[in-house]
Amino acid sequence: MPKVLLIDDDELVLVMMRNALEDEGYEVLSTADGPQGVVIYKEQRPDLVLLDIGLPSISGLEVLKEIRSFNPKARVIVVSGYGTPESVSSAVRYGAWDFVEKSIPFEDLLTKIRNALSVVRG
Repeated sequence: MPKVLLIDDDELVLVMMRNALEDEGYEVLSTADGPQGVVIYKEQRPDLVLLDIGLPSISGLEVLKEIRSFNPKARVIVVSGYGTPESVSSAVRYGAWDFVEKSIPFEDLLTKIRNALSVVRG
């Protein structure tokens, strides 16, 4: 069962995404805190991370950099409620697997998750 880590400061998003992904058969870890997300990543080694770019304590881009410095092959999909060309460019530069807006239909997000995991698992 693939393991997905959700890092998002919106508790409602965490609950909804957790429930939806568990219904699809994923093991889901979650936190609303960026630094805690890095700790969870290092301890649990999830197959994929869904990372909100707009976190309060440290930016999602900083979390992305820390995760990728720990594991350069980490698969991270950056999620944003306000994707600007600059944020997309920064996320890709720091090694994001993909960048999606929070308004993306769940089926489309699920396709991106499956694609990322198929590469991870070979």
